[in-house]
Amino acid sequence: MTTSAGPRPDEPEPAGVPDGPGVPDGPDGPDVADLSAALERAASWLRRALRNPEWNAVALSTLDELDRGGPRRVTELAVLERTSQPGMTGILARLAAAGLVRRDPDPSDGRATLITVTPAGREHIAARHAERARFLADRIGSLPDDDRRALLGATRALAALAAPEEEEALS
Repeated sequence: MTTSAGPRPDEPEPAGVPDGPGVPDGPDGPDVADLSAALERAASWLRRALRNPEWNAVALSTLDELDRGGPRRVTELAVLERTSQPGMTGILARLAAAGLVRRDPDPSDGRATLITVTPAGREHIAARHAERARFLADRIGSLPDDDRRALLGATRALAALAAPEEEEALS
């Protein structure tokens, strides 16, 4: 368990980072547990701060995956998004009705279909990414210089942290 005697004299403890019961030490000790808790809070904050009134998080994530990864079968998307196949089918039907994705025959199996993002879907997801990037840039710009430098220094590590997600979801 992470135990803390309070902030170190030269470094204030981050506000809102849980410490104590329920926050296990990470593999490298309490610092990793604190970082993990801070990242979880940041992800939750970002989801709440930029809710999309049209689409839920799974629909947006699916659209993003199709934009980044190319055409996929419904079953692959369901696994990646950790949802049921019927649930994914419903999400894809709504995205298709809005003109954001289309169904194409799978050339390797005529009985199956591939879901492909449309140009309108690409525009939608690009606008969403731009909105989030502006929002985050403004927020990061409002932080003290030391915090901004620390985040900039962590860019590569944060990108690496998110990179293995796809491979893990498929295994």
